[in-house]
Parts: sequence; C-alpha cells; structure tokens
Amino acid sequence: MRQVQQRVCRAIDAAAAARQREQQKARRTGSRQGTAAAAARADRHAAAAVDAGVAVEKAWATITDALQLFTPTGALNTRPRAEGIIAAALPLLDDPVWSKTRRALRRPQLLTFLDQAHEQLAALPLAPALRDAAVQAEGLRHCPAGLQGDRPSAAALRGVLLATHLVLAMSGAAGAAAVAQVQQVLGQVWRASSLVECLNSVARMQQSRHRRMTTGLLDLKRLYWNCRTFRTGRRRKQTPYGLLGMNLPTTDWWELLRLSPEQLRQQLSAPGVAA
Repeated sequence: MRQVQQRVCRAIDAAAAARQREQQKARRTGSRQGTAAAAARADRHAAAAVDAGVAVEKAWATITDALQLFTPTGALNTRPRAEGIIAAALPLLDDPVWSKTRRALRRPQLLTFLDQAHEQLAALPLAPALRDAAVQAEGLRHCPAGLQGDRPSAAALRGVLLATHLVLAMSGAAGAAAVAQVQQVLGQVWRASSLVECLNSVARMQQSRHRRMTTGLLDLKRLYWNCRTFRTGRRRKQTPYGLLGMNLPTTDWWELLRLSPEQLRQQLSAPGVAA
C-alpha cells in the first residue's frame, strides 16, 4: 500500500512540475506550444494514478473487513462470506507489488480461525438461543461504530443489542454462564498469520543482534520477555506469564534459571502456586 501511495504522489508531483514548466514558458515566450500537451498528459496520468490508488485502498479495506472475526453488523464472520469478499477484491490488486499478498490471500489456511470459532461455539453445552444471543452481544461489543449515529441501521442494531441483553438477563445464571463461555472461546481465536507476524517482528529484531539464533537462545529470550514486567500501558506492573494465569514463585528470570528442575517442580506444586 505504501508503494501504491508513493506512486500516486510521484504522479501528482510530475503533473505539478509539468504545469509549472508550462506556466514558465508562457511567461517567458507567451506561448504554451510543446508544454501544454505534456502537462495535459501528466494530468491524465496523475488522475488515473489517483483513481487506481483509491480503488486499491477500497479493495484493501474490504479485504481487511473480510479477515475480521465479526462483520460490521456484529454477526460472526463465516468462511463463505470472507472468501467471496476476497475473490471480488483480488482483481483490483493486479499490480506486481501485490503478488505475495495475492498468494497469501488465496491460501485456504488463512480463514481456518473462522472455522475453529464456529466449531468451538457449536460444541459449547448451551442452548442455541442463549449461545446466539451471547455471540451477537459480543459481536456488537466489538463493533461499536455500527451502533452510533441516527441511521436506521444503527437504530436497528441498538434494538438487536437490547434484545440480546434482555434474553441473557431473563436467563439468569445460565445467561451469565453463556456470556462467559462465549467470551472465553472468542478470546482464544486468533488469525495464524497475525501471530506469525508478531513472532517474526521479535525474531528479526533479535537476529540483527546475534550472528546465530539457536533454539536454546530463543527459549532463553522467551523466558526473559515473558517474565519481564510492563512499565506502562494497561498491562503496567504485570508480566505476560501473569496475564496467562501462571503464578510463578518469582518473576526474576535469572532466579528461575538457577532453580533445578526438582526445585522448580516442588515450588510450582506448592499450594497457591500453579503453572
């Protein structure tokens, strides 16, 4: 996308430069011969580049929407919907710079997270009405933009949200349990490519510092970063292991390394400490 935007900017700059040359010649000689046609061609090229850039941005926005867990209306996304949106948008990404992206978008594994979400939700021991209401409420919570404004669609979605809350509230403890189980399932659904890119961003940074990256060195770095306390943000004074529910005897990675496997196993099995 950045390359497309740079191409559009270069075309606009070239058109502006052509117009400037035309005006300079007109001031010097009173004639625009030889420069007017060039300026017009540059304007047409810039307009075509802008139109192509806008089309690519719209196509990429639709693809981004197709890869979300929920649709803009708060419904749980499905593989057929996502595949249809991606197939319709791919012809607009015909530039060679998108070749790698097109190959990635055609992989069936890209949408496996949607299949897993539907399978795990269907396996929950919940009444279908409660499960659907909890999923709808969670979807609308993730898509607050659709609830805002005076549009009829926004008013309809607010009505749907009110109805789901009413169904869950009238169900009492069963409704609360349905919300908790649905949130647990949806909180564990991640697109594999997003996780891979997160890992690659960290691994590349470490590879620039070390000539050789071994499995043992990666394990050591993983232990260090997972025990490291966040200094700012919403996770301040917490560690990744702690956020995962692991209650370690200490958050000092060096102290953990100095413990023998028997000592660590004994401390983890102590009351109040669980891995």
